[in-house]
Amino acid sequence: MDLMDLLKGAQSVLGNQSGDVNVGNLAGSVLGMLTKEQGGIGGLVDQFQNNGLGDIAKSWVSKGENMPVSADQLMQVFGQGKLSGLASQSGMDIQKFLPILTAALPMIIDKLTPDGEVNDKSNSALDQVSGLLGSFLK
Repeated sequence: MDLMDLLKGAQSVLGNQSGDVNVGNLAGSVLGMLTKEQGGIGGLVDQFQNNGLGDIAKSWVSKGENMPVSADQLMQVFGQGKLSGLASQSGMDIQKFLPILTAALPMIIDKLTPDGEVNDKSNSALDQVSGLLGSFLK
């Protein structure tokens, strides 16, 4: 997956709202959830697992259909403070951010794990996309 795939995916998730959202900021805040400091993709899966929602995150990694995630489930996993901070980073209020995140997060994890597992290739893709986005937004 490259930066253009991510941005195209974000555009498809946003649909007619895309004019109201800075896609770069949105992608940056979502990728911020997946940084090495946060444990990367594996850390995200662990967070879901620790909150009783491991099957959902594992469906995004594995090949096949992605299970949906609700705003309440994201609140359970990340907490109000973290999600409010991410919303603010993306330039949105939490009410607008959460529905977009519920649609975007499964797609992003799915695209970052094309082999159906978290491995060096998926972590490398995350690093590459994060680096490209960082240089793109400078």
